[in-house]
Amino acid sequence: MSFQTQELKDKVTADFEAGKKTFHEAMTKAQGQIDVATAEITKLRGELKTQAAETKARTVARVDELTKKLDATRKDQQDKIEARLRALHAEIDSVNAELKHATAEEKVAIEAKAKSLREEYESARAALTASLDAELAEWKTRINAALDAAADKNAAAKATIQAKIADLHAKHDAAQKKLHALKQANAAALGELHHGVRTAIGEIKTAMQRARADVLAAS
Repeated sequence: MSFQTQELKDKVTADFEAGKKTFHEAMTKAQGQIDVATAEITKLRGELKTQAAETKARTVARVDELTKKLDATRKDQQDKIEARLRALHAEIDSVNAELKHATAEEKVAIEAKAKSLREEYESARAALTASLDAELAEWKTRINAALDAAADKNAAAKATIQAKIADLHAKHDAAQKKLHALKQANAAALGELHHGVRTAIGEIKTAMQRARADVLAAS
Protein backbone atom coordinates (compact mmCIF):
# COMPACT_ATOMS: atom_id res chain seq x y z
CA MET A 1 0.00 0.00 0.00
CA SER A 2 1.45 3.37 -1.00
CA PHE A 3 2.00 6.19 1.49
CA GLN A 4 -0.64 8.30 -0.31
CA THR A 5 -3.20 5.48 -0.13
CA GLN A 6 -2.59 4.93 3.58
CA GLU A 7 -2.80 8.66 4.22
CA LEU A 8 -6.15 8.83 2.44
CA LYS A 9 -7.50 5.86 4.42
CA ASP A 10 -6.33 7.44 7.69
CA LYS A 11 -8.15 10.65 6.76
CA VAL A 12 -11.35 8.74 5.95
CA THR A 13 -11.14 6.96 9.31
CA ALA A 14 -10.53 10.23 11.15
CA ASP A 15 -13.49 11.87 9.37
CA PHE A 16 -15.73 8.94 10.31
CA GLU A 17 -14.73 9.14 13.99
CA ALA A 18 -15.21 12.93 14.02
CA GLY A 19 -18.65 12.59 12.41
CA LYS A 20 -19.58 9.87 14.89
CA LYS A 21 -18.53 12.04 17.85
CA THR A 22 -20.43 15.10 16.54
CA PHE A 23 -23.57 13.04 15.91
CA HIS A 24 -23.59 11.41 19.34
CA GLU A 25 -22.99 14.74 21.07
CA ALA A 26 -25.95 16.23 19.18
CA MET A 27 -28.12 13.26 20.19
CA THR A 28 -27.12 13.58 23.85
CA LYS A 29 -27.94 17.30 23.84
CA ALA A 30 -31.32 16.79 22.14
CA GLN A 31 -32.27 13.93 24.46
CA GLY A 32 -31.38 16.05 27.47
CA GLN A 33 -33.72 18.80 26.25
CA ILE A 34 -36.46 16.24 25.58
CA ASP A 35 -36.09 14.70 29.05
CA VAL A 36 -36.27 18.09 30.79
CA ALA A 37 -39.37 19.16 28.84
CA THR A 38 -41.07 15.79 29.34
CA ALA A 39 -40.46 15.85 33.09
CA GLU A 40 -41.99 19.34 33.44
CA ILE A 41 -44.97 18.45 31.23
CA THR A 42 -45.65 15.32 33.30
CA LYS A 43 -45.47 17.33 36.53
CA LEU A 44 -47.83 20.03 35.21
CA ARG A 45 -50.34 17.50 33.91
CA GLY A 46 -50.50 15.96 37.37
CA GLU A 47 -51.12 19.37 38.94
CA LEU A 48 -53.94 20.19 36.50
CA LYS A 49 -56.26 17.71 38.20
CA THR A 50 -56.51 19.78 41.40
CA GLN A 51 -56.15 23.35 40.11
CA ALA A 52 -58.78 26.08 40.03
CA ALA A 53 -59.92 27.36 36.62
CA GLU A 54 -57.66 30.42 36.47
CA THR A 55 -54.54 28.53 37.52
CA LYS A 56 -55.47 25.66 35.22
CA ALA A 57 -55.59 28.02 32.22
CA ARG A 58 -52.02 29.18 32.93
CA THR A 59 -50.85 25.61 33.38
CA VAL A 60 -52.45 24.50 30.12
CA ALA A 61 -50.75 27.41 28.32
CA ARG A 62 -47.39 26.36 29.76
CA VAL A 63 -47.96 22.73 28.78
CA ASP A 64 -48.81 23.86 25.24
CA GLU A 65 -45.62 25.92 25.08
CA LEU A 66 -43.53 23.00 26.30
CA THR A 67 -45.14 20.48 23.96
CA LYS A 68 -44.40 22.70 20.95
CA LYS A 69 -40.75 22.87 21.99
CA LEU A 70 -40.74 19.13 22.64
CA ASP A 71 -42.16 18.36 19.20
CA ALA A 72 -39.70 20.71 17.48
CA THR A 73 -36.72 19.21 19.34
CA ARG A 74 -37.81 15.68 18.56
CA LYS A 75 -38.30 16.49 14.87
CA ASP A 76 -34.83 18.05 14.73
CA GLN A 77 -33.44 14.98 16.46
CA GLN A 78 -35.08 12.66 13.94
CA ASP A 79 -33.95 14.78 10.98
CA LYS A 80 -30.35 14.54 12.21
CA ILE A 81 -30.66 10.78 12.68
CA GLU A 82 -32.10 10.32 9.19
CA ALA A 83 -29.30 12.43 7.68
CA ARG A 84 -26.76 10.32 9.56
CA LEU A 85 -28.38 7.13 8.31
CA ARG A 86 -28.22 8.34 4.69
CA ALA A 87 -24.55 9.24 5.06
CA LEU A 88 -23.72 5.89 6.66
CA HIS A 89 -25.67 4.00 4.01
CA ALA A 90 -23.64 5.74 1.30
CA GLU A 91 -20.38 4.93 3.12
CA ILE A 92 -21.39 1.28 3.49
CA ASP A 93 -22.11 1.05 -0.24
CA SER A 94 -18.72 2.64 -0.98
CA VAL A 95 -16.88 0.21 1.30
CA ASN A 96 -18.72 -2.78 -0.19
CA ALA A 97 -17.64 -1.64 -3.65
CA GLU A 98 -14.08 -1.19 -2.40
CA LEU A 99 -14.06 -4.75 -1.05
CA LYS A 100 -14.69 -6.19 -4.51
CA HIS A 101 -11.37 -4.85 -5.77
CA ALA A 102 -9.29 -5.17 -2.61
CA THR A 103 -6.28 -7.40 -2.21
CA ALA A 104 -6.24 -10.03 0.56
CA GLU A 105 -4.09 -7.72 2.67
CA GLU A 106 -6.44 -4.77 2.20
CA LYS A 107 -9.60 -6.77 2.93
CA VAL A 108 -8.82 -7.13 6.63
CA ALA A 109 -8.80 -3.38 7.20
CA ILE A 110 -11.75 -2.72 4.87
CA GLU A 111 -13.89 -5.41 6.51
CA ALA A 112 -13.10 -3.94 9.94
CA LYS A 113 -14.25 -0.55 8.69
CA ALA A 114 -17.40 -2.09 7.17
CA LYS A 115 -18.19 -3.70 10.54
CA SER A 116 -17.82 -0.35 12.32
CA LEU A 117 -20.08 1.34 9.77
CA ARG A 118 -22.77 -1.32 10.10
CA GLU A 119 -22.68 -1.10 13.89
CA GLU A 120 -22.98 2.68 13.76
CA TYR A 121 -25.84 2.39 11.25
CA GLU A 122 -27.75 -0.02 13.51
CA SER A 123 -27.14 2.27 16.50
CA ALA A 124 -28.55 5.27 14.60
CA ARG A 125 -31.48 3.22 13.36
CA ALA A 126 -32.30 2.13 16.92
CA ALA A 127 -32.12 5.78 18.01
CA LEU A 128 -34.63 6.74 15.30
CA THR A 129 -37.18 4.08 16.25
CA ALA A 130 -36.74 4.87 19.97
CA SER A 131 -37.45 8.54 19.27
CA LEU A 132 -40.57 7.66 17.28
CA ASP A 133 -41.74 5.22 19.97
CA ALA A 134 -41.38 7.96 22.59
CA GLU A 135 -43.20 10.46 20.37
CA LEU A 136 -46.15 8.13 19.84
CA ALA A 137 -46.28 7.39 23.58
CA GLU A 138 -46.48 11.15 24.19
CA TRP A 139 -49.33 11.48 21.68
CA LYS A 140 -51.15 8.63 23.44
CA THR A 141 -50.92 10.62 26.67
CA ARG A 142 -52.25 13.74 24.92
CA ILE A 143 -55.19 11.77 23.52
CA ASN A 144 -56.04 10.46 26.99
CA ALA A 145 -55.77 14.01 28.37
CA ALA A 146 -58.27 15.20 25.75
CA LEU A 147 -60.60 12.39 26.78
CA ASP A 148 -60.32 13.43 30.43
CA ALA A 149 -61.09 17.04 29.47
CA ALA A 150 -64.30 15.88 27.78
CA ALA A 151 -65.48 13.93 30.82
CA ASP A 152 -67.43 16.78 32.44
CA LYS A 153 -69.15 18.09 29.29
CA ASN A 154 -72.86 17.77 28.60
CA ALA A 155 -74.03 14.56 26.91
CA ALA A 156 -74.29 15.96 23.37
CA ALA A 157 -70.89 17.67 23.46
CA LYS A 158 -69.31 14.66 25.13
CA ALA A 159 -70.58 12.29 22.44
CA THR A 160 -69.18 14.50 19.66
CA ILE A 161 -65.80 14.88 21.36
CA GLN A 162 -65.56 11.17 22.15
CA ALA A 163 -66.21 10.35 18.49
CA LYS A 164 -63.27 12.55 17.51
CA ILE A 165 -61.12 10.96 20.19
CA ALA A 166 -62.02 7.51 18.84
CA ASP A 167 -60.74 8.75 15.47
CA LEU A 168 -57.56 9.91 17.21
CA HIS A 169 -57.04 6.43 18.63
CA ALA A 170 -57.52 4.96 15.14
CA LYS A 171 -54.95 7.36 13.69
CA HIS A 172 -52.57 6.51 16.53
CA ASP A 173 -52.96 2.79 15.81
CA ALA A 174 -52.25 3.45 12.11
CA ALA A 175 -49.07 5.33 13.03
CA GLN A 176 -47.99 2.46 15.29
CA LYS A 177 -48.41 0.02 12.39
CA LYS A 178 -46.30 2.25 10.14
CA LEU A 179 -43.63 2.40 12.84
CA HIS A 180 -43.68 -1.40 13.09
CA ALA A 181 -43.12 -1.58 9.32
CA LEU A 182 -40.24 0.87 9.68
CA LYS A 183 -38.61 -1.34 12.31
CA GLN A 184 -38.74 -4.30 9.90
CA ALA A 185 -37.63 -2.37 6.80
CA ASN A 186 -34.37 -2.73 4.91
CA ALA A 187 -32.04 0.25 4.53
CA ALA A 188 -33.35 1.19 1.08
CA ALA A 189 -36.93 1.66 2.34
CA LEU A 190 -36.06 3.37 5.62
CA GLY A 191 -36.34 6.98 4.46
CA GLU A 192 -39.71 6.49 2.76
CA LEU A 193 -41.17 4.63 5.72
CA HIS A 194 -39.91 7.26 8.17
CA HIS A 195 -41.71 9.86 6.06
CA GLY A 196 -44.85 7.69 6.31
CA VAL A 197 -44.64 7.62 10.10
CA ARG A 198 -44.08 11.39 10.24
CA THR A 199 -47.12 11.94 7.98
CA ALA A 200 -49.23 9.71 10.22
CA ILE A 201 -48.11 11.66 13.31
CA GLY A 202 -48.99 14.89 11.46
CA GLU A 203 -52.53 13.54 10.97
CA ILE A 204 -52.77 12.82 14.70
CA LYS A 205 -51.65 16.38 15.43
CA THR A 206 -54.29 17.90 13.11
CA ALA A 207 -57.05 15.70 14.56
CA MET A 208 -55.94 16.59 18.08
CA GLN A 209 -56.16 20.31 17.34
CA ARG A 210 -59.76 19.82 16.15
CA ALA A 211 -60.69 17.72 19.18
CA ARG A 212 -59.25 20.30 21.56
CA ALA A 213 -61.14 23.07 19.76
CA ASP A 214 -64.35 21.11 20.33
CA VAL A 215 -63.53 20.68 24.02
CA LEU A 216 -62.97 24.43 24.37
CA ALA A 217 -66.14 25.24 22.43
CA ALA A 218 -68.13 23.05 24.78
CA SER A 219 -66.69 24.71 27.88
